[in-house]
Amino acid sequence: MKRTEDENSSRPKDSFLFIIVISENKQELGRRGCMVYLLKPLLVMVILFSLSACSIWEKNERQVHSPPSTVSDIEKLPIKIDQNIIERINWEVSPVFQSGNCLMRGVPNKVGFIDAPFTANQGNKYMWHFWGDSIPEGKLTIVAVKKGSNDVAPALTVDGKSVWTTSVPGSPNNEADAHIPSNMKLRESGTWALLIYLGNTYWDYVVIDVH
Repeated sequence: MKRTEDENSSRPKDSFLFIIVISENKQELGRRGCMVYLLKPLLVMVILFSLSACSIWEKNERQVHSPPSTVSDIEKLPIKIDQNIIERINWEVSPVFQSGNCLMRGVPNKVGFIDAPFTANQGNKYMWHFWGDSIPEGKLTIVAVKKGSNDVAPALTVDGKSVWTTSVPGSPNNEADAHIPSNMKLRESGTWALLIYLGNTYWDYVVIDVH
């Protein structure tokens, strides 16, 4: 049927959006057939808005669930670690021994701290003790190495922030030649080795279990 000019002119030219969808059906492709859908602009806007919202939601989900940076990224390690030290670690938990009225965990007659449990991602107080006539001078640095991993992380905390280094050990205490109080926290459960440095000098290590 032939439309009149009035009918054609009365239809808004921009009221419809033509979207041509090519059918994947081989028979229809052979006939060069196609399906033509007429969608109102408002419906197109709704679809585009939904797609945009989904994209934003997926981006936010990736940001929420993306793994946080490890604490070892907070600042650069202040001392150089000899990889041979890590390779030679004996991963048996260090023994407990008595000094004065306190039970220490560590290396008898060399280094240890008053024994206290470690719980993952929970800080606690630990008092370090040192024995010997040639204790190196300098600030205490603790480098934590987790068994089965080459990653290192700071164990010490100051005002709730993870740090590599604290102060210089002071006077004798509990029959040790020097001591220093500290706070420590490790982020994950497992077996960890605490590498002990005084100044730039490696002193020894203590192996602990973190629950």
